[in-house]
Amino acid sequence: MTETREWNGVVAEVRAQPFPWWSWLITGLLGVGFGVAVLVWPDITLRIMALLAGIWLFVAGAARIIGAFLPGGGVARNILSGIVGIIVLIAGIICLRDVVTRLALLALLFSITWILSGLTSILVGVQREGTARVALVGLGVISLIAGGVFLFTPGLSLATLVLLTGISSIVVGAGEVGVAFALKRAPAA
Repeated sequence: MTETREWNGVVAEVRAQPFPWWSWLITGLLGVGFGVAVLVWPDITLRIMALLAGIWLFVAGAARIIGAFLPGGGVARNILSGIVGIIVLIAGIICLRDVVTRLALLALLFSITWILSGLTSILVGVQREGTARVALVGLGVISLIAGGVFLFTPGLSLATLVLLTGISSIVVGAGEVGVAFALKRAPAA
């Protein structure tokens, strides 16, 4: 009986969040892991970068698509989450298909992904209150900056691209982990 009550509380909490906190946690941990891998192995990163990014983008896209179908969010949030999820999922598939020749496309895909994710976080954040609002808007701004750097500096060398990708992934991923815990602690909407 107690287990049923606890389970009902968990279900109610997940349904009350604009995005389930665990989807932010998974995406953030994958982003941090990706960023660390890029920085630890820069010599082989150019060959494995698209593979790691493809896996990360594929899983992140799937998480966003699943989040779009979960109850508790508005129609606009569900549609935007679904669109971002589809774009991110397609980006992951493209990166998994061709490891070496997609690096320029990879920079563009990171840019689009982070810009759309940033806009989504900001839009959801302004609808929330307290810590969740600050965390979501802050993460949105960080994502927009990371996406803008990739979009407006196409002349970066591959070495700089690797470094920027690693650092940006760690920062955005850590922000997503922070948002996950803020959403987990936030009262239901």
